[in-house]
Amino acid sequence: MIVKEREFPQNIKILEALLRRLPKGHAKRKKIEDDIARRRAGYNGEKANDYFAALLPEDYYIFHDLRLANGKSFFQMDTLLISANYMAVNEVKSYSGTLFFDRHAYQLTRTYNEKQECYQDPITQVENQMRQLKKWLFAHNS
Repeated sequence: MIVKEREFPQNIKILEALLRRLPKGHAKRKKIEDDIARRRAGYNGEKANDYFAALLPEDYYIFHDLRLANGKSFFQMDTLLISANYMAVNEVKSYSGTLFFDRHAYQLTRTYNEKQECYQDPITQVENQMRQLKKWLFAHNS
């Protein structure tokens, strides 16, 4: 059962509104277009993954795009699945190209169009989210 639906990201709406107001030759236009494309790819990847979560039996609780307060900070999970026996944090990534997971450096390297980019290791990201979720559950006597 879907408890919290995924909504279209507000930050994409804001960037698209900004882009409509920028002149065609503005120096920041390309950067904003690239940012919108990256954010849309992420959202589309999450929506594609939502299809599979929706196939789970009704005794699963599904929370999409969940943001929880943990003391003075917040943490966000793409999807949290809860059953009677376990909880699963689901983090979705949408990358094109060749990916290399370096567990020693805790980073992900993507090679695309002969260009390399480094990202935060998504495995470490999920481990951190799980630690924060456990802390949140403990603080709420759950």
